[in-house]
Amino acid sequence: MTVKNIIFDLGGVILDLGFERMVNSFENLGIKDFSAYFNPQKQVDFFEKLELGLISPEIFYDKFREATNSQLTDEIIEKNWNLILKDFQKERMDLLTELSADFSLYLFSNTNAIHAKCFEQRCIEEMGQPLSTYFRKTYYSHDLHLRKPTVESFQEVLRQSNLKADETLFIDDNADNILGAQAAGLKTYHLKAPKVLTELNFQEIIY
Repeated sequence: MTVKNIIFDLGGVILDLGFERMVNSFENLGIKDFSAYFNPQKQVDFFEKLELGLISPEIFYDKFREATNSQLTDEIIEKNWNLILKDFQKERMDLLTELSADFSLYLFSNTNAIHAKCFEQRCIEEMGQPLSTYFRKTYYSHDLHLRKPTVESFQEVLRQSNLKADETLFIDDNADNILGAQAAGLKTYHLKAPKVLTELNFQEIIY
């Protein structure tokens, strides 16, 4: 079956992540063990609840202060939490525009309301247009109340956009997410660092 749709992950695929600079910044603010609360392998429950849209940013900030025994303001937590998000790369966004001529593009990201507000605004500032204009539809875990790598999350994305799994390619940098997508019947490509999106040969991947 020919691939007609491509679902992209955001962080680590379209947008580079600055995990270390975020951790260092929080540690400089006095939270010496920040990576014990949040790291690429695991996160404590209130981070996950934020990502699933089960708590508001305001409740997240309160739980953050309680867990870390800190007095940081909402604004300071937000600013430093957003340091994980790096700038958009014009070459990658131009590639999306090119691909959209031949494929229906979608975005599926495990993210949260705080980060989404930041990267959506940043895309407008840096690219001159909303992130949503590059895709048929954007799916965020905090809106779906589902997150990768669960099979249910992929099935819901497919259902909402009326996509067939065997006609859809999913690109992610996380191995667990790739396995979840495969279990849902999608074609997949695991983007492994240091390779970046613009280095992919889509003709080889798709055909």
